[in-house]
Amino acid sequence: MTTIKKINIKGLFHKYQAEWELHEDVNILVGINGSGKSTILRSIDALLSQKNTYLKNLELDIELTLSDHTQIAYYGLLGMKKNSDRQIKHEYITTFDVPLKDKKTIKHNETPLDKELDLVLYSLGKDQKSFSNYRFKATNFPEFANQINRKIEVLFEIINGLFNETDKKIEINKTDNTLEFQNKNETIHLDMLSSGEKQLLIIIFTVFLMEEEPCVLLMDEPEISLHIGWQQQLIDIIRRLNKNVQLIIATHSPSIFGEGWGDKIFFTEDLLQLP
Repeated sequence: MTTIKKINIKGLFHKYQAEWELHEDVNILVGINGSGKSTILRSIDALLSQKNTYLKNLELDIELTLSDHTQIAYYGLLGMKKNSDRQIKHEYITTFDVPLKDKKTIKHNETPLDKELDLVLYSLGKDQKSFSNYRFKATNFPEFANQINRKIEVLFEIINGLFNETDKKIEINKTDNTLEFQNKNETIHLDMLSSGEKQLLIIIFTVFLMEEEPCVLLMDEPEISLHIGWQQQLIDIIRRLNKNVQLIIATHSPSIFGEGWGDKIFFTEDLLQLP
């Protein structure tokens, strides 16, 4: 399993350099607003996604050393676009439930969370990882149908456990194959859920659709909108769904992730240095 072993950044905010040695499983980056947490995560995402324009605008150098001793790098300070051919799978989750206006892709009263949840659940694009495409595998590959259906059952058990306090149970509508919740005799459509509920589902389905493959998961302030009980369970839930995921999380509060992760916490003020 290839993970990110070390991150080197020069020119952060045009003055700092950062050196960060990562754990192969969980890494929690903590700091005050404006300390560089989100910029570091966005820079990692941009490098892995080869978004050179973003990195060029930041005017910084960034090097990732992987666990197999290869490197992926971009040298913006030197004006050099040097992306290695080496690629590793990664996902970047940042969710802010703010309504958008005058956007053709956003429906009336739809929010970014609604759009993101819709994509992860129902997108039928050829290369899109979605829950709908995952379910189609049971039809296209009947020899794996039982395995796929069992994994979905386990996923629903996890979701129902999290939603137990509000008596909601997730199910698939047999008429249109959409997901919905049942609360006693009431049907709750996904757009009726709270921001925290939508955000939690985005995280859970994104990790589930990794299908337990090695992956780097970047999450920027996932605690936003999540009540304290969900915050404390978040890492354990993610690692239950995919034990091969390397988590890199930016947050304001290291205590939200419950007990057992204290040795995985890094503070931005300890990482940033003047050259």
